[in-house]
Amino acid sequence: MDCLDRTDTMATNHRRLLGVFALLTLPVLAGCPGDFTGGYEKVPFREQSGLTMPAAPDPPPYIAGVVGGGGAAVPVLDPATAPPGVTQAMVEEGQQLFGTVCVACHGAGGVGSPAGPPLNDGDWIHIAGDYESINAIIQTGVPAPVQFPGAMPPLGGGSFTAEQVRSLAAYVFALNNQGGA
Repeated sequence: MDCLDRTDTMATNHRRLLGVFALLTLPVLAGCPGDFTGGYEKVPFREQSGLTMPAAPDPPPYIAGVVGGGGAAVPVLDPATAPPGVTQAMVEEGQQLFGTVCVACHGAGGVGSPAGPPLNDGDWIHIAGDYESINAIIQTGVPAPVQFPGAMPPLGGGSFTAEQVRSLAAYVFALNNQGGA
């Protein structure tokens, strides 16, 4: 038997096997019930329940003059103790900025929380409490706090400009050095 005969024999054997396979599988496929155009019958796995949700409560009332991280009112900067260059406008802007990030740990109006110390009581843990040290600690953060569980990142984790940091420091300074109170 030469090479051509072997190739012919193999091709013939393959054709026979294919034919046998077709003869065996076609009756099986033909006997399968169902419509093959759409797949299996859809079975719902979850039905919507008839739960009713209570109405959302009304939002808290708007009080003019109370903003961002403020307590009852914007602290009034005492002109007698105000650092050079610090204005009441900076205090007001600082209160707005305080409400964006700082309020999460230091509480509204700087009253403190389990995450951060109060900033309105005159007791300072890491600094003396003067305007410059407040400004510096906002910029650098507190990597290893003495009494609280988490570190304060630089800028409190916010993205404040140098001018905004000065306004934040003015607000915190004014919380402790209010005039007319």
